[in-house]
Amino acid sequence: MDFKAALPVRRRIFRAVALLFFAVIVCNLINLMLVRHEHFRDRALKNRQLQFRVQAPRGRITDRDGIPLADNRFHSDITVPVSSFAGGEADSTLTRLLTWFALPLESTLADLQTQQRRGRGRVSLVRGATMSQLMAVEERRLRLPGARVESRLRRRYLWGPLFAHVIGYTSEVDQEDLDRAGGEFDYRPGDYIGKRGVEAAFESRLRGVAGIKLEEVNASGRIVGRESIWLRPVEPGRDVALTLSLPLQVAMDSLLAGRPGSAVALAIPSGEVLAAVSLPSFDTNLMTAAISVERWRQLSEDPAKPFFNRIVQATYAPGSLYKAITSLAALRKGVIDTTSTLEPCLGGMQFGNRYARCWKPEGHGRLDHAAALAHSCGVYYYQLGLRLDIDELAEAARAFGLGDVVTGIFPDEAAGNIPTAAWYDRRFGRGQWTRGVLLNNAIGQGEILVTPLQMALLAARLAVDGQVPGPVFVRGQTPAVGSVELPFHPRHMQWIRRALRQVVDAGTGRAARQAGVAVAGKTGTAENVHGQNHAWFMCYAPASAPEVAVVVMLENAGGGGAEAAPVAGAWLRQYFAHNGVAGEPASGRRLP
Repeated sequence: MDFKAALPVRRRIFRAVALLFFAVIVCNLINLMLVRHEHFRDRALKNRQLQFRVQAPRGRITDRDGIPLADNRFHSDITVPVSSFAGGEADSTLTRLLTWFALPLESTLADLQTQQRRGRGRVSLVRGATMSQLMAVEERRLRLPGARVESRLRRRYLWGPLFAHVIGYTSEVDQEDLDRAGGEFDYRPGDYIGKRGVEAAFESRLRGVAGIKLEEVNASGRIVGRESIWLRPVEPGRDVALTLSLPLQVAMDSLLAGRPGSAVALAIPSGEVLAAVSLPSFDTNLMTAAISVERWRQLSEDPAKPFFNRIVQATYAPGSLYKAITSLAALRKGVIDTTSTLEPCLGGMQFGNRYARCWKPEGHGRLDHAAALAHSCGVYYYQLGLRLDIDELAEAARAFGLGDVVTGIFPDEAAGNIPTAAWYDRRFGRGQWTRGVLLNNAIGQGEILVTPLQMALLAARLAVDGQVPGPVFVRGQTPAVGSVELPFHPRHMQWIRRALRQVVDAGTGRAARQAGVAVAGKTGTAENVHGQNHAWFMCYAPASAPEVAVVVMLENAGGGGAEAAPVAGAWLRQYFAHNGVAGEPASGRRLP
């Protein structure tokens, strides 16, 4: 076929292809503009609208009078996307920021990668940025694609170490937190969660609900819309009021003077904790930001154990504080009366091949029951212990709540140990232990272990026949355990209270005496195989109308009468002065 004959055919083919091409374009336009108009309109809208998650302000924590102890403050971070250091290499934005802020490359990249492993899509390059740093980013935004200034709330503890072991602290959620929370709470990487103490126990009340809003943005990601569209409003967390009093807590902390140990004061009969100090402590504000590895190691490896909550975690032998329980157990069994005298104390007592000593080498001579308690005579109580069964003594202790957890809000709270015959059988084997253990148990030594909070509860329950519930740290909190029905005769309870008053009036607890206010209490010196003896003192006041119970425990301090009793006495003076008391007050008045 010659060229001229083929030309019309080619023209027809060209026209057909052109028409087909045009038809495809028209069909696509019809599809875009008519058939799928709604779909692409929504996609276009989404391309210029972003969802932002707005953190809820965490509820405040206050003292019993509404004084803030923990609140929130805004801080701003400079953040970058994880893509800015893909493959371990900094992109142009990150390189500029590292240079401008003089940040070390290797350690900064390591920190960013650590944040990335926590599941965060954006990571904080500069935490708590200064105003000059924030302005540097805002002014150079066009040269810093991906960089962003993000403001968020951070927890602030206004009294730092003072309430550390009670309030606890918040920290960024980790994978374990996310797994444990499941779908109950809308936690995301970068959120903060209560880690210890009240912050953890009342997390559901304090945390609130994060809000979600839509913002209109331009191509560079800047918000350009005038109004936000809230898909879910922010629900702020609710405040939590502690039962503790700031002035009384300050006073207790000051009186301990940095010595390792703890002290607790309970209101009678409510069981509200008025003061609770554990030393040494730590600044909880350190935990709300990214604490350095070196600083964390210093705190966690400190032999003084600043993270250790001695109020509820530490267990000690109660020493002579336990003699009040031994007396009640003996009176209940009927092996002794309130006026009984036993063999005189000559400084010790022979039991088999063992010589059990009294704290007073020259001895106390012949004492009646009340005087033996007032002067804490070891020989008298050795004799009492040998008249008891180990389970009878344990039953008397457990009647006051010893050997059990009592708060319900500290998951690491220790129960202590009140040994029974079955316990000794398990530990040493049936028939492999002797009644000699009663010598130790009768004076609060041996395998008996208690927490300071348990002993404060013991003092309070001795004061009012057990009518004090388990300690509460938060206003409105339901006690984990209620008041108890004590299995002792009312006449014996009246006698023990008179004897405890004699301890302070004329016995080993004279350092706790108050002008115009009668105090009942008991000193204790607990043997410590790791060093010097621990010093104990428990008391309640006023003796005739009890309203507050106090326990002081000082590690490696020596005698309870010489070291712990003066602390409790000084705190009681401040307590009654704080309430404007001139003499012995009537019960039921307003607590601080």
